[in-house]
Amino acid sequence: MTATRNALAGPAPPGPSLFWRGLHLAWRNPRMVQGLLREAYRQKWGLARDRRRPDGFSALPVSLRLDLTRRCNLKCLMCEQQRHVPGPAGLSWYDSQRELPLEVWLRLLDQTASFLPRLYLTGGEPTLYRHFRPLVAEAKRRGYLVQVQTNGTLLEELAGFLVDQGVEIVTVSVDGPAQVHDRIRGRQGAFSLTRKGLEALAHARRRRTSPGPIVVLNCVISKANMGALDEMAPLAMELGADILQFQHTMFNSRANVESHNRWLSPEVARARGLELTSPSIPAGEYYESEISADDLPLLRQGLQLARRQAGNRLKVAFLPNLPAQLLEPYYLNLDHPFPPACNALWQTCRILPDGTVSNCLHVVAGNIATESFQEIWNGPRIRRFRQMIRRRLLPGCVRCCDRSFT
Repeated sequence: MTATRNALAGPAPPGPSLFWRGLHLAWRNPRMVQGLLREAYRQKWGLARDRRRPDGFSALPVSLRLDLTRRCNLKCLMCEQQRHVPGPAGLSWYDSQRELPLEVWLRLLDQTASFLPRLYLTGGEPTLYRHFRPLVAEAKRRGYLVQVQTNGTLLEELAGFLVDQGVEIVTVSVDGPAQVHDRIRGRQGAFSLTRKGLEALAHARRRRTSPGPIVVLNCVISKANMGALDEMAPLAMELGADILQFQHTMFNSRANVESHNRWLSPEVARARGLELTSPSIPAGEYYESEISADDLPLLRQGLQLARRQAGNRLKVAFLPNLPAQLLEPYYLNLDHPFPPACNALWQTCRILPDGTVSNCLHVVAGNIATESFQEIWNGPRIRRFRQMIRRRLLPGCVRCCDRSFT
């Protein structure tokens, strides 16, 4: 869900340049400060208070994740979206003809602007959404803190626009040097396009003497780039990144998915008053990790070296932020008893390309095309789901980066 949620407030202290640029961004958009303060309050006190409520009600979310489209111009090895098999019948959010018109997204912005959520634009590849530019412009006109997640292949032509609009954060996926990255992303030349996009963004930022956007390089750890992790910090600095984030793989196993789908079956969902698009985890919407015990020394070594190489010139972050001793159970033992807690249903709201509100596991809370956001956020369907999750997580939550691992 949300890579780089803490790009402005992660576990490692930013260098002076990043700190002052953050202050400049806050001066330029005072609503950003109010929103970040609200995020901090929710994280420290508000979420725990709301999780204790037996009725499933929650204060308004601190972030909105807008999945603008499920279309993408890459086929990444570790992607959990339907990339390698046809989208299953009945999943309307994969139908490009049903992507929301601009006016529905703008109505959502008007309904939510008062409580200052961070706006996280993702996909698929969000820049493929036909109304991407006007949506960003309207979000900035309303004072939203905007974060764009992109594979960077179309960034070159958008760089000046993103700088001019005052977008605060751009997160770009880079999984290694050119050969490694292209193999993982399933497209020859993808790295070259992303490099050109990052260079264009840096040029536009310098030419306009703009403090933003802050650039985050997100590197998803997998078997395919295990031998290149020690190259990531120098590469991130070469590409002009401000933050290098290592994202631990979100993965599952076939046996666990089958167990989950039995546990959260259509019959169980109906009995609990949930609306479920079945199956909860379909074939093609999960990734099976290939990392083995033999890979762990290389993984630890690569991450440690990245920290040392970054020094105070580059902020290094991790999602989830696992200590070294938990790497082995994370990757090798799906039954490890990590804390059975997740705050996502109280913290953020994920909206799919056709307007379906579904934070996870195909449990549907409503649709913004036909209902107001306030009706959905504390409506009966999402409250029943919160009541379930506050008692226990489901098998499908096993390696989601939104849950707690420490």
